[in-house]
Amino acid sequence: MQKLLVRLRRYSRCAMATEDVQRNSKHQPSKSLDSMLTGQVYVEELPADIEPIRKLLEKYSGVRSKDIDEHIHQIRDRLWDIYPYVCIGHFRFLSLKFTLDPRYQIALNRLLAPKSEATFLDVGCCVGQVLRQLVFDGVDPSRLYGTDLEPRFLDAGFDLFKDRDKFKGTLVAGDMLKEGDGDGDERLKQLDGKMSIIHATSFFHLFTWDDQVRAARRLVRFLKPDDPDIMIFGRQVGTTMPGAGQGQRGNKRFLHNATSWQELWDEVGKLTGTAWRTEVNEIYEFGVNPDANPEGHLRRIRFGVFRA
Repeated sequence: MQKLLVRLRRYSRCAMATEDVQRNSKHQPSKSLDSMLTGQVYVEELPADIEPIRKLLEKYSGVRSKDIDEHIHQIRDRLWDIYPYVCIGHFRFLSLKFTLDPRYQIALNRLLAPKSEATFLDVGCCVGQVLRQLVFDGVDPSRLYGTDLEPRFLDAGFDLFKDRDKFKGTLVAGDMLKEGDGDGDERLKQLDGKMSIIHATSFFHLFTWDDQVRAARRLVRFLKPDDPDIMIFGRQVGTTMPGAGQGQRGNKRFLHNATSWQELWDEVGKLTGTAWRTEVNEIYEFGVNPDANPEGHLRRIRFGVFRA
């Protein structure tokens, strides 16, 4: 009970601090304190689908089963202090549902193939849960890469998975959308031309069309130019009515159906001298926020992008 009270007090401070920061930063969520306190952003109860991450933390990280819940809460509150994303408040950063995507199995099989030299990049990797699952599944971590805008998320991942001294993957903090006199964020250049497979979940739906094009062009630069079996895959919020709109945080974004997703990659192809074929599959998943989906047109979709 004492630990619960500490977390509740901590949460209340986080909520109020978030409202203060909103006045000073365009990056902060536009949620009111009242909506936070009704549990729409920050929830205390662990999600029902927590068992896969429990197994990973117990078998890969060596966290004792009786300590896992408290360990998760401590890391979540640390992440929340860094940035109060809804996915942090709702523990969605712990989801391992990406393993249910058939394209994940394709990626895994390719990475595990004898004498494989395939490489894997997770974009917007947060705490690196995808990369740790791949290591647990037997992939050589020296061929695994992750990037996120927030370096403190990457650092927290080491503490979540207790592998600071054993995880040999490459983690790079960088801004996928940065533009300037050069070729964007210099920190990301070390990844250029090295990747066979890129994973990007809950990433593109954060941005406008123009920023999605910018991010996709950056992904193309990460890819091995002579690899015919390139694959980019992930999941995101989609819609039956593609177009520009406003996200729950008030940010402008563009949501896709299958047709508009192909059109985006057609534009990327013209700008990069490449050609792309896309796949989109709608997936049913309980929990699309009805308040954010009043007309029922939002969907969760999985996608794949391949050389044409």
